Amino acid sequence: MKMKIISSLISVAVLSAVTHPIYAAGTAADTDINNTASISYNVGGTAQTPIESSETGNSIAGVGAGTATTFKVDKKIDLSVTPGSNVNVVPGTSAQSITFTVTNEGNSTENFNLTPSQVTGDIFDTSACSVAAPASLPVSIAADGTASVTVNCDIPASGGVVVNGATSDIDLLAVVDGVTETTGTDTANAVDTVFADDIGTATDEAIAGTGAAGNRNAAHSAINTYVVNTADITVKKTSAVTADPINGSTNPKRIPGATIEYTIEVTNADGAADAAGLIISDILPVGTGAVGGATASTNGLEFVSCSSTGDATAAVTCSESGGTVTTSAFTLPGGSGSASVQTLTIIATVK
Repeated sequence: MKMKIISSLISVAVLSAVTHPIYAAGTAADTDINNTASISYNVGGTAQTPIESSETGNSIAGVGAGTATTFKVDKKIDLSVTPGSNVNVVPGTSAQSITFTVTNEGNSTENFNLTPSQVTGDIFDTSACSVAAPASLPVSIAADGTASVTVNCDIPASGGVVVNGATSDIDLLAVVDGVTETTGTDTANAVDTVFADDIGTATDEAIAGTGAAGNRNAAHSAINTYVVNTADITVKKTSAVTADPINGSTNPKRIPGATIEYTIEVTNADGAADAAGLIISDILPVGTGAVGGATASTNGLEFVSCSSTGDATAAVTCSESGGTVTTSAFTLPGGSGSASVQTLTIIATVK
């Protein structure tokens, strides 16, 4: 009696009742998977020599008479980009680093091109963005491996929308270099390529790739954010007349001889960064021109005194020279629960 056993490869498209496990990189692409089946049987109660399988069918009994059924593991292209933590930056600084991680979730070593871009619709734009690390592109990443990516951008100077708390979003796009998805019929002994990545950001979706935009296109992207962390300074100056030679302190007027009190308030907002090296400077309007026949030297204000109080981290002094009142340099911390304020008070008389 001749018996024949045939082993074949069967592709199952959908098994709705089965929950499939999720694999990481898994078996490396181009790996040969070999196995051989065997049967044992008896005839009339007498055990017969086992018969091994072959792909074409084997009927010769004995160990080694069969041949293994073989297929090659196909290539799975999959990747993800994840952002690091948001980065606090100071306006007017260059080459500020922001980080991402690119993970090769496929089952083969691949090369990845990396492209940073400014996201539209955020609060402000950076400039001169480039990949600082890795030093050269494309970067090779092994299956299940990662690459730490550093992008450097220049932060514009303060002003306009570049204020404390303003944000700028940077998108990093990773694209697998030089791969094409296999669209023909599966072949057991050839390595096909399957794209398995999902949708990243709008930058990923804009790529013209195989399959739906942003999905299964051998690309992925993610966004990280610069956050401006700077002082939030407001300067307010008011004047008041406190006395005059005619009315004294009762309903005084700003006539010659009257006492004028200037109050200059410098405020650093709650939650802002410390402002260091602050100096308040005020030029008193002395010698501003002749009025009613008066000479320039007698027109304007005459300095009397100055003082400074408030939330500075150390005592602040002030002085006058040539009609300019100036404080010593000081640090005004960012407010903690409420704004920080330092006040310069200047007393002068009208000439």
